[in-house]
Amino acid sequence: MFALTGGIASGKSAVAARFRSRGLTVVDADQLARAAVAPGSDGLKQVEAHFGARVLNDSGELDRKQLGEIVFSNAAERAILNAIVHPEVRRLAALAFAEAGARGEPLACYEVPLLFEVGMEGQFAKVVVVDAPDGVRRARLAARDTLDREQVEARIAAQMPLAVKVRRADYVIVNDSTRAELDIRADVVFEQLCDAVGVPVERFARPER
Repeated sequence: MFALTGGIASGKSAVAARFRSRGLTVVDADQLARAAVAPGSDGLKQVEAHFGARVLNDSGELDRKQLGEIVFSNAAERAILNAIVHPEVRRLAALAFAEAGARGEPLACYEVPLLFEVGMEGQFAKVVVVDAPDGVRRARLAARDTLDREQVEARIAAQMPLAVKVRRADYVIVNDSTRAELDIRADVVFEQLCDAVGVPVERFARPER
């Protein structure tokens, strides 16, 4: 099992999609975090109890943008949210990896934005970091989430600096060109990683380029 991480808006999801296209099981921590606070969940009840009804929309679902306004500018509130969500995410991730193992999958990937921030890197055989220029990340984040400059900076500041993650990685995929080029770079790292952990790359689909 290996981990895939990076900075916000660095391109982790694009790399994860490339890995999936080759038949690799990728467990997405962000998807698990959404499940942890789904309507009717204990996690959502805890979030509402602490942050109030202001973080719910008219349908009773979590308003992630409203919650983000609170936690990305307040480290203490962010820590409280993480204490609610992360235990359930870990439980769901363990189930997903157990299921992959039961299917006989020889390798799996955990796509997790806060790998280093929560000290999880030691749990994985290898760590892949997706890197991208700061200006590109800021532009992507602003466009993707319709955020102003202050909101963008708050979200970037809430994570460990990407340069630090790059220094701690086993493999780095630089996302500073086209999507086609990113796919090629992801394939190269994937094949190197398979070789390093002793998994035949032939077990996975050949990439289309």
